Amino acid sequence: MHGGVSAGARRDDGHGDAVLEVAGVSIAFGGLKVLTDVGFAVGRREIVGLIGPNGAGKSTCFNVITSVYRPDAGDVRLRGKRITGLRPDWICRHGVARTFQLVRTFQRMTALQNVMVGAVYGNDQAGGKPETRALDALALVGLADQRDREAAQMTLSNRRLLEIARALAAQPAIVLLDEPMAGLNPVEIQQMIAVIRRIRDERGVCVLWVEHKVDAIMSVCDRVVVLDQGRKIADGPPASVVADRNVIEAYLGEPVA
Repeated sequence: MHGGVSAGARRDDGHGDAVLEVAGVSIAFGGLKVLTDVGFAVGRREIVGLIGPNGAGKSTCFNVITSVYRPDAGDVRLRGKRITGLRPDWICRHGVARTFQLVRTFQRMTALQNVMVGAVYGNDQAGGKPETRALDALALVGLADQRDREAAQMTLSNRRLLEIARALAAQPAIVLLDEPMAGLNPVEIQQMIAVIRRIRDERGVCVLWVEHKVDAIMSVCDRVVVLDQGRKIADGPPASVVADRNVIEAYLGEPVA
């Protein structure tokens, strides 16, 4: 099944033109092919899940989008403009922000100082004062009362939320979330789900989300892209993806209820 929107296509599902397009991306390290001809798009106000087994190429895909790696073939476009291989800081300033699988907060800085980094070094076209944008981002993720707490003194859940706030303070068009639920308990997972929905619903920011908690992905995402051994094997609405035989065999093992 490949029912999703290919890169470069115009969306007709109410999300409008694609904000992010990954088109025919391939990359190898030495003789190991990590991504092969991968393509998908993320539309305006859309939450797209990116799932697959360990080693499927999900984090590498994020690193290609944010220009940590340059692909051997293919392109990445942001709002129609080619950004392949541009400096990571430029890509952030022009609308792509991300979090990391292993939390990368500045441990000896306060929550507000951490988020100010995103506000100052993010979108250079953003209006208003950086501190105001930082405080707004902290409020959106529910950390307004933690503004003066050092990151080192915060729980894992709150540091994950802090990373999201820092990304949002950059005023992005799209946020890439790399396993934001890793290590969280059920209550914290529900809190994270609420925040991810607020990113789209209240900020109008689209989300590309890597996650191993498939039930969360299926309950929140508008569309799901599945990678296996570096290739896209499915792209479509959650209900279609969980019933796809290729996805079941490669990743799910059995249909998700």
